[in-house]
Amino acid sequence: MKTRLFSLVSVLLITGCATELVLEKGDALALVPREDSSSTHLLVDTMVNGKGPFRFAVDSAASISVILESTAKAANAETVPDRPLLLHGMTGSGTYPTARVDQISIGGLTWEPPLLAWLPDDLPIAKRMDGLLGIDFLGQYAIAYFADERVLRFYPKRVVEGPGFRGWISVPLYEMHIDRGKATVYVFNMIIGGERVPTILDIGADASLMNHRAARSIGVRTRRHTHGITGATGSTIYATELIFWEVWFGDRVWRRRNFLVADFPVFEALGLHSRPAAIAGIDLFRDHDFVIDFAGERLLIRASR
Repeated sequence: MKTRLFSLVSVLLITGCATELVLEKGDALALVPREDSSSTHLLVDTMVNGKGPFRFAVDSAASISVILESTAKAANAETVPDRPLLLHGMTGSGTYPTARVDQISIGGLTWEPPLLAWLPDDLPIAKRMDGLLGIDFLGQYAIAYFADERVLRFYPKRVVEGPGFRGWISVPLYEMHIDRGKATVYVFNMIIGGERVPTILDIGADASLMNHRAARSIGVRTRRHTHGITGATGSTIYATELIFWEVWFGDRVWRRRNFLVADFPVFEALGLHSRPAAIAGIDLFRDHDFVIDFAGERLLIRASR
């Protein structure tokens, strides 16, 4: 039996054609190396209140950024009384304190967050990282990751046209508002076995998931649960691993992509438990460069050179 740890999808207060990417490498506001290339997460060095660096994961499905207790204390952060936050993770939910942080810095970019979620160090997530950078930070920019260089580039949110990037595949992203509009995740459509499956973009997850409704709509019956999944909040459930030989999105076929199948609690938290749904983790884009253009509501992707 294999056991895996998934990072957080937080919800609280919480298909395409070839295109020219309207960015130039030299126009990036910041270039941030991947801190640990052996990790399945995109970890980057992050300063908090001038302290650090700490290891924060980049998470495109987290509505709000997260700081671990030991990191918060090392950075002299404080909790905000009487402002608990409800976080929904892959395998369960929990209520946690709000953290007050004066400033977060990454690659020369600085951010004064309105609030963060304060998670205790006894959660599984603390073994891999010191915090998460969510949409509240990432959504201010266009984010590019280059697999061969192992760097993230941050561009202005409103990108300008330039000839530096050509031949990328463009995949439309759609905003899905959840928790009565208090939070947003970004969704694209995948075609698996001829079926359209709404899929949440989550580069903070180290594997891709789908619910049983999605598997049944494709004509797959799952029986043996062989993978134990431990979520950021500590709960464990069991899932079946399926390998699909062809997955379509962005008008292109992607070969041999793995999904873990279970009725993960996060699907119910996102209001997707009664329909086929999936979550695209960072593994789906292995050996590929990608750009998340939040303002243009598109994902751009190509094979790494």
